[in-house]
Amino acid sequence: MRHRKFIRGPLFILKLVLILAITSAVVMLLWNALIPAIFSGPVLSYWQSAGLLVLAKILFGSMGRGFGRRHHHSPDEMWKKKLKAKYESMTPEEKEKFRSKCKSRFIYMDLSDESKTGGQENEAECK
Repeated sequence: MRHRKFIRGPLFILKLVLILAITSAVVMLLWNALIPAIFSGPVLSYWQSAGLLVLAKILFGSMGRGFGRRHHHSPDEMWKKKLKAKYESMTPEEKEKFRSKCKSRFIYMDLSDESKTGGQENEAECK
């Protein structure tokens, strides 16, 4: 068991370097195939493309976070969870009061449409 922990660190670093090397080569090939022909831009060397990737990571911070978003909650998800927990802890009277406030503030429908549906769609939107 101790042997696996000893190998895990160097393998992680090796994978990181390998991913950076492959990605840098792909960026270099794509850049050199497209940018000089389309925009008359410069041709990049391998190390310039690696530096470009690192700069993009520093500026935008989104490289490699596609599958790791399970643990990073956006502010939208946080307030929705808080609101849902608060709504579930309300009494039925408080829930009805909340729904009526929600209807009065957030409905942008024509009144003629509400008479057809009976206002049932509006309650579902507020929940």
